[in-house]
Amino acid sequence: MMLAGLFAAGCVQAVAPHAEPEKLPIIDSHGHLNGDISAETLIALMNRSGVNRMVLMARYFTSAYDAGSGSDEQALDYSRRYPGRFIPFVAGQRGSLGQRNRSRWLKPDGVAEKLLLEAEQKLRSAEFYGLGEFIIRHYDYEAHGQGGGEVDIPVDTPLMRRFAVLAEKFRVPLLLHAEGEPEVVNGMRSLLEYNPKAKVIWAHNCGRSSTEIIGQMLTRYTNLICDLGGMLNASFAGYGRYWPRATQWMHLIEDGSGQFYPEMKALYERFPDRFLIGTDPAHTPALAHYENRIHRFRQLLSNLGPETAQRLAFKNAEALFRR
Repeated sequence: MMLAGLFAAGCVQAVAPHAEPEKLPIIDSHGHLNGDISAETLIALMNRSGVNRMVLMARYFTSAYDAGSGSDEQALDYSRRYPGRFIPFVAGQRGSLGQRNRSRWLKPDGVAEKLLLEAEQKLRSAEFYGLGEFIIRHYDYEAHGQGGGEVDIPVDTPLMRRFAVLAEKFRVPLLLHAEGEPEVVNGMRSLLEYNPKAKVIWAHNCGRSSTEIIGQMLTRYTNLICDLGGMLNASFAGYGRYWPRATQWMHLIEDGSGQFYPEMKALYERFPDRFLIGTDPAHTPALAHYENRIHRFRQLLSNLGPETAQRLAFKNAEALFRR
């Protein structure tokens, strides 16, 4: 076992407190909330896995196929009942912002204005810590008998710019799901340049982009953060594999046995303060593998230097969500 090898090599004595992967506190920076997920279920999973805090991004979808029916109010209730354990976001996964309403992003209407007003009011309460996840470029998929359709919305739109302004105003991050196709990368550049003070989290290792592109983006845009939501090359995860379909722009981070690819490891060591980890159980049945996902992340963290491992595990999230 990799961890056993680490211990046998005598590395434990040289590691800072909490740096041993199996003991590191974890902040799960990419979590979701559906209407059928109880706070108690999440707390039990977190306690068994050594997860201190979890981001909650409600999924408002109401169809049985999308299987959401969560709400911001539900996320807020959980954070109030379990202080310090949950990090609620103002949700971005809503049918009103989906592919069928693509034109709303390009030309905000009354529905968009209402969403913006509600988001501002919620952020003003200081009980919400982010905006998102906004689904911008997303491939059609099915998992657990549920799924999501194809989404292709430009990244830098008038409505997204309005959300970026809110993110800057209330000093919270804006979290986007956007596969790293060339037009998406260009759109991300445009959005980041439009508002360089708004922090943007680009989910899934910056859209599963190459180390070259991610390195260039992180160097140029200091307001960009990448999360590793679900980026596990395992049957119990999604985005860490060539799933739901492979493209030439898609890059994995690990080999399927808990080992980072060397170029990815070098990227995280080069930018240790710009990455977050997250489990991304979008559909409720995925919670059956929550502990497996956290265990695999601990394996991956053992690939890194102690300080980098701590930053990805919890320090970066602590800094980002500090109040």
